[in-house]
Amino acid sequence: MVTIKKGLFIFFGLVIALISNAGPRDFTTVLFNADRDFNGVFIYTIVQDDDGFLWIGCNDGLYRFDGQEMLNLRKKDTTISSTITASTISNDGHVYLGYIGGGISIVEHGRYRKLLSDEELPNRIEQLKVDDSNVLWGLTRNQGMVMIDGDSIKRFQLPILNELVSNDFVVIEDKIFVGTNEGVVEFRIKDGDLIPAQLITGTIGLNVSALYQDKDDANLLWVGTNDGLYRYRISQNEINLVEGFPEHVQISSIAEDDLNTLWVGTYNHGLVEVDLKRGEIEALTYFNTSSGFESNEIQEVYVDNENEVWVGTFGRGLVQLNRAYFHHYELYRTIGVQGIHSIANYQEDELLLASDKGIVHVYHKPQRDSLIFEKLAYTEKYSFTSLAIMGQEVWAGTKRNGVVRIDLENGQLEKILLNPLDPVNTHLIRDIQVDLDSNVWVSAAGNGVYHLTSDGQLIEHYNTRSGFYHNEIFSIYPDRAGNVWFGSHAVGLAILQRDGQMKFLTKDKVFPAFDINSIIQDESGKIWIATAGSGIYSFDGENFKQFTEEENDLLSNFCNAVMVDNIGQIWVGHRLGISLIQPDYELVRVFSHPSELGETESELNSVIKDVHGNVFFGNPFGITKVNLPHFNFKIDKRETHIKDIRLFFQEVDLLEHTKADKLDNILPSDLRFSHDDNHLSFDFVSINLRNPNAIYYQYTLEGFDKSWSNINKSNTASYTNLDPGEYTFKVKESDHPELWSDAEYTSITFSIAPPYWRTWWFYLLQITFFLFIMYMTMVLSSRIKSQFVTRLMVYVSLFILFEYVHTEVEPYVERIAGETPIFQVGTNLLLALILLPVELRLSGFLQKRALRREKIDEAMEKITQ
Repeated sequence: MVTIKKGLFIFFGLVIALISNAGPRDFTTVLFNADRDFNGVFIYTIVQDDDGFLWIGCNDGLYRFDGQEMLNLRKKDTTISSTITASTISNDGHVYLGYIGGGISIVEHGRYRKLLSDEELPNRIEQLKVDDSNVLWGLTRNQGMVMIDGDSIKRFQLPILNELVSNDFVVIEDKIFVGTNEGVVEFRIKDGDLIPAQLITGTIGLNVSALYQDKDDANLLWVGTNDGLYRYRISQNEINLVEGFPEHVQISSIAEDDLNTLWVGTYNHGLVEVDLKRGEIEALTYFNTSSGFESNEIQEVYVDNENEVWVGTFGRGLVQLNRAYFHHYELYRTIGVQGIHSIANYQEDELLLASDKGIVHVYHKPQRDSLIFEKLAYTEKYSFTSLAIMGQEVWAGTKRNGVVRIDLENGQLEKILLNPLDPVNTHLIRDIQVDLDSNVWVSAAGNGVYHLTSDGQLIEHYNTRSGFYHNEIFSIYPDRAGNVWFGSHAVGLAILQRDGQMKFLTKDKVFPAFDINSIIQDESGKIWIATAGSGIYSFDGENFKQFTEEENDLLSNFCNAVMVDNIGQIWVGHRLGISLIQPDYELVRVFSHPSELGETESELNSVIKDVHGNVFFGNPFGITKVNLPHFNFKIDKRETHIKDIRLFFQEVDLLEHTKADKLDNILPSDLRFSHDDNHLSFDFVSINLRNPNAIYYQYTLEGFDKSWSNINKSNTASYTNLDPGEYTFKVKESDHPELWSDAEYTSITFSIAPPYWRTWWFYLLQITFFLFIMYMTMVLSSRIKSQFVTRLMVYVSLFILFEYVHTEVEPYVERIAGETPIFQVGTNLLLALILLPVELRLSGFLQKRALRREKIDEAMEKITQ
């Protein structure tokens, strides 16, 4: 009875474990619908241009997505609103579109231009492709193909295609393969003509709906049909059904990422992730309504430049698959295992976990995406602390039983006597490592370090009795140069060099920390030492460099485990989370939110990197997976795009502010605004479709700002009341708020025209008018006898001159002195000071003129007498 109960318990435990680990674990989904400004329901085509913008063709026309804004292109051009069924990007960055009612257009920087109207090509466009010569090829449903080469347009009314329903095609060198409802038709391109070659044997009678040329093997063509997935070897003319892929599945689309994974969309079974190993299926992941995916009806699958997967459904809109950054496997609740004290790689793609209740075998079951956790029953009576793999054998350290050697193939355990003179063998084993010579290093609590051969023979025992520096060694690391590093608590770091010389680095005050938890070496040869209380150190062979909580924002100075990922980034496990050190930039990022990491406490020295580059940390209740850190956490250099310039917060047609008849880029290069269009808002974006909210920006307006703006995540900048002149707006981006380069930015230069009263001709007119007044004052003053009128004309001219100078010069003075009316006070004072000498000179002049007139009058009287 007890046996039956135990069997049922184990059975239900395994069922719970399998259920909890089933489904697409490493992804989250984002649905684009009306709540995200996207009204497309039926998605037919998705492409990405070289700038990173994603273009989505659907029943609601064309959308452009940059991670922040889902822009409906009908807002900019209302001439085209038909359902778009095909699209592609030319080698020079233009977007070509095909429509459900026929016709082909080109998008030139936000505006459509028809290449073929629906009257000229009145048949649904199924697919568009651009070949290596930048020639556009278009496939209609049942009226053949079209070729567009510059201004030359040529239609191919091919009888074989007119009789069939065409679905997809690929261009490979001088051949075109067309998938139809009766198989794959091969054509040869010769002298600008298409010559039917053959209907590929093995596909006859199959409804071929998707074709995809493999990214890594140009000779391999993946063929999606209404009856499963096929592999076609072009040069061998050989086609085979892909074993392991479910049959009777109607495939709609095929794409491939950089991780050797095929993404297969189906009309009736959702999305299938196909993990390949040497061209064969290793595992399948199903994204369908049963696993919580949005839809089973997939029309289009697209992998973008960042390996994000975009899924166009038929009826439910657009779905983005985001790779999860972390995943926590809660083993305590699923298989009753706790305390993962060590992790090791086993065979090609498997893990072994050392737990308080035996060894756990971690693997992928064929045609299952999730990890399977299997307890090895014959190891359950041991509490394991450390693991080392030697071929098919596992050297495992325990808490109370020393070292055991496990033959996993036969399920047998053998105790290893560390010292033949110590048959009790009840040591607590802290660490086990294998060196370059396949010898084994074992740290036993209170007994120092044992150096053994691969068959268990003792080479040497290092302890205080033999002159070793301590008996409590928490970490051992044999490096690639043949040296062996030792880390202890209380007495720090030591190294046994390959020549046999021992150096006690902490004791000799070469290394400052005393409590060492974990040691690792990166690809450049640097040694990284995780300490308990002093942060983490790197050693380049000459100098130690420290990273701490206080100086570098490390999550904690207490570092339990350390690992190097595939691009040299350093992952550090703490009690409350994980730190990421990016040495190339001397940056540190921290992760500690429970919803992101799950269980956050890293066990001492319990960490491994698997063959795919994933990093696993052991913790008290399971393991935490850092998903593809070299892929998900690398720092990318991106270009920032200035998308639009708005006036008074409103969108305008920028072609009205330029002499160009079309845009040279996203924006015109010679923008010029009138003096009253001086309230400008700049919209910009650095495209990160995977994590758009992770980008930081700085901007400046040359001619207005004196420095760069504060660092922020806003992608809009506004400037008001700009004076006439030439300006250059600059913007730069970064993945990290402390990583900037003043030399890397995007800019646009524009000008604001002066008002007419500040143009050269108006200045000339004013000067002419002023000179005319002065001239008239001089002429009239010589003729007018009234001193009052003469004085009035002179003072009016003088006041006009001062007011003119004040008006023109004061704005420039304000830029230096601010709004304090210094210049106005100065000009008034100068005018007051000038009035007295002017009055004196003017009075003298008038008196002389009066005397002269008196003399003239007296002379005239004498003459007349």
